Amino acid sequence: MEKLINEFNDSAKSVNLPLTNQPAVKCLIIKEEQDTNLSLETQIHNEVNILQAPSSSDLPGSDPALWTLNEETRDFICRNGFNQNLDGNFSQSKTQYQYIRQGQFRSHNRYLSKDLFKTTLINGKTYQRDYLCYSVSTGKIYCIPCYLFENTSNFSRKGFSDWKHPNKINNHENSTMHKTCTFKMKHRSSDFGRVDLQLTYKLQTETDYWINVLSRVCSVVKSLSSHGLSFRGGDDSFESSGKNNGNFIMAMKLIAEYDPFLSKHILKYGNPGKGNTSYMSFFTYEQFIKIMAEKVISTIVDELKSSTYYSISIDSTPDISNIDQLSFVVRYVNSIGQPVERFLGFIENIGHKAEPIAETIFSTFNKHNIDIKFLRGQSYDNAANMSGAYSGVQARIKLVAPLADFVPCSAHSLNLIGLCAASCCSVANNYFLFVQNVYVFFSSSTHRWMILNKHAESTLKGLSVTRWSARNDACQSLNKNWIAVTNALQELVDSDSEKPFTRSEANGLLRNMNKLETAFMTSLWCDILQTFNNVSKKLQSVQLDLSSVVKLYNTLIEYIKTLRTMFNTYEKLAQDKFEENVPQFETKNRKRKKQIEESNEPDTVFCGYQYFKINTFYPICDNLLNELLKRKEAYDNLLKEYSPSEIRKSAKMLRTIYNQDLDEPFDNECIHFQSLLKTLNDPPTTLLQMSLFLKKFDLVTTFPYINIALHMFLCTPVSNCSTERSFSVLKRIKNYLRSTMSSDRLNSLAMLAIESSITCKLDFSEIIKTFAKKQARRKNI
Repeated sequence: MEKLINEFNDSAKSVNLPLTNQPAVKCLIIKEEQDTNLSLETQIHNEVNILQAPSSSDLPGSDPALWTLNEETRDFICRNGFNQNLDGNFSQSKTQYQYIRQGQFRSHNRYLSKDLFKTTLINGKTYQRDYLCYSVSTGKIYCIPCYLFENTSNFSRKGFSDWKHPNKINNHENSTMHKTCTFKMKHRSSDFGRVDLQLTYKLQTETDYWINVLSRVCSVVKSLSSHGLSFRGGDDSFESSGKNNGNFIMAMKLIAEYDPFLSKHILKYGNPGKGNTSYMSFFTYEQFIKIMAEKVISTIVDELKSSTYYSISIDSTPDISNIDQLSFVVRYVNSIGQPVERFLGFIENIGHKAEPIAETIFSTFNKHNIDIKFLRGQSYDNAANMSGAYSGVQARIKLVAPLADFVPCSAHSLNLIGLCAASCCSVANNYFLFVQNVYVFFSSSTHRWMILNKHAESTLKGLSVTRWSARNDACQSLNKNWIAVTNALQELVDSDSEKPFTRSEANGLLRNMNKLETAFMTSLWCDILQTFNNVSKKLQSVQLDLSSVVKLYNTLIEYIKTLRTMFNTYEKLAQDKFEENVPQFETKNRKRKKQIEESNEPDTVFCGYQYFKINTFYPICDNLLNELLKRKEAYDNLLKEYSPSEIRKSAKMLRTIYNQDLDEPFDNECIHFQSLLKTLNDPPTTLLQMSLFLKKFDLVTTFPYINIALHMFLCTPVSNCSTERSFSVLKRIKNYLRSTMSSDRLNSLAMLAIESSITCKLDFSEIIKTFAKKQARRKNI
């Protein structure tokens, strides 16, 4: 402390000010005697506050014309600087000039311009004239160094307002008097800064220290949250060597092994106790989690608003606490012309009625200040409460946003098509029941599973209630291990060491395996499910649009039509599964009671081959075909609005539908754009490629309405798979170990994990700055 006072004493002498006349130093000495037991950090804060406070109650304001010119004012301005007042409109700076033209007196007004606060050198480099200050009260500018230390020129005594002759400013700043006054002010500022610089240096050192700590904390929070990992364990102590510290402390310890700075910080502040600040407690990283999630949401909403047009996808699922969580996803076209789907959050406990769900959607729009009039699409599953044409959610939204077209989830519709075909006849139903029974029989016993693995090349798969693709996995595994499963069942049947019930169950499954119908269904469903599964994966892509969905459905329709003619092919594949004693289709002659009006002629008797073909094979193919055509119709109707045939006619129809978005020039833009594409060697062929083409070559302003039409088309969702993906994150974050997690924390962690691409791009400095503003900090940041 004596060193600080001595430096201040030397500073005062250098500017010829008596030390005893400086109240700041008097206060500093008294304060030093009173606070000898205070920490250095507290003393620094107190000293800075004392040194920066003038003794007089008349603080110099921002208007130089109103300053009281004395030593105290000079000291205050030299120490703290001044405001140039460049934020105003300079309305008070009006100067009237009179002149004679054609024998008459005329006048015109001139005002101060911000350009006068800059000077340009002969080499073109521009500098700010930081010595000038505008007076709002007089409308003039003052040279502050000359105003403080020389009061004879117009720039210092009266102020300058001759805007017609700005070259006078150049003359003044090049004058010897101005340069001398500027040097005096700079010199006096540096003298006063000697004490301030020491204190500021210590404050800045402390600030840099805690920013370095928070940067590491922020980095760990980013990494853990973006991967959906937990933070806290059973023990929050850094001293504990147990395995229950949690991932956050584990990550901090791991970094400290290679980071000497963090290692020293943990040794000093690792377990400071209650009331002490370390910035490594759970409270700190919880604040960071919340701040980061808010910034991610803000980024998404800003992108959505800049894109203008958007669509939504909604779906719900129960979490580990049996609380229904509604997932809210928006789709829009980003700045490079590519469609993206972003997660906006989980909303809990609103029920399954259409009205509260619709109200929740409206309230979410209001919460984020999103204009619903730009909503152009909505996609849900095929449940009646969501897709109902009269009272469903989609109908209620269309009452408010008539242009928000409803698009059934294409992936969900494809699952329903397969489900309908699988339940169209008893043989198909029984087949999938048999596949599941085989899996359960072996997987429920480690002994039986070991016997199966002895024969099989790969493991069997079971069915899933929700995942239709699991049926494909189950059928493929059974088809691949057909002989192995048969041999394993035969071994269990022949084994005397097995329980009678086990042998009986194995024998029943073996009899089914030895039927030609079972082998036929395995070969048939393997091909059908494999094709459907490949299409289903493509339908889950965010980049997909309506035209691509229709093309994929058309390929499935053609495939099923071809499949219907391949009965003999699948019969041959089924027969090849048996090495010897190839079975035949079972003949089923049902005896039916005849009605009175029927003739006495006997019923037509079909052989097993014909019976299976007519009553099983054809119904499966026909149901698949009919369901595909019915489901595709919904997408065909929407696609007609964007039909490329007869461009001008289609453009006019589209303009009629979207009359608030597209204007008459849209017709000519379409013809012009088509002509442009014909001149290219490798023109874009899909609407997505066209959107990327416009952005890449900066043609948005050339074809503005085409860009709008493409945005509306591409932002229309074709599936709600993104909401399904968010459920996977929900299950990972809110698991049985964290079942009591609050809704706010769940949403924050889910946002950071689902939108990890945005999370990883967050700026450390902005996050720490927001963190410091959220609350009164114990440390200087």
